[in-house]
Amino acid sequence: MYWCRAHVLVCTANHCTQKGAQQVAARLRLELKRAGLDAEIMVNTCDSIDLCDLGPNIVVYPHGWIYRNVQVSDLPEVIASLRSGGHPVGRLLLRPDSEDEVRRRELYRKAVEAGSLSVEAFVALAERYGFDDVWVAEQARRGFIARKPGESGDRITVTSKARHRYGLPAEE
Repeated sequence: MYWCRAHVLVCTANHCTQKGAQQVAARLRLELKRAGLDAEIMVNTCDSIDLCDLGPNIVVYPHGWIYRNVQVSDLPEVIASLRSGGHPVGRLLLRPDSEDEVRRRELYRKAVEAGSLSVEAFVALAERYGFDDVWVAEQARRGFIARKPGESGDRITVTSKARHRYGLPAEE
């Protein structure tokens, strides 16, 4: 890990940046330096980690922690966790059983069961799970869904990327 004990990636893709990711990254670097941890803990920015609606997002290696909706005000807790190398900040931690991930998995499960959906039907399904059309567009951009022309208009299918991430059956 490039001679450090932890590596923190701060997503600075468009959605996370709009929600303050640049400020989070800059402040995290500054506070780690002030705490004398900048040689032990490397902080880099990165493009999307594919959780756009939950940002700003941070990934901590080698622990494999994913923090969501991180604000500058959360950094003292994040730094304390990094300092100890122990437990993650539970309220920020994204896990497979987190409500956000459960909603995504259920949405994709329903979409896979339906097969191919019209764009309107997929957007309506997404809205039932709390996601808007901006989220749908971002999922297409990130490769979780594919929009394909059909006889009666464009159709949306769930890609192998989403199927793999959420443990859904592969396309037949």
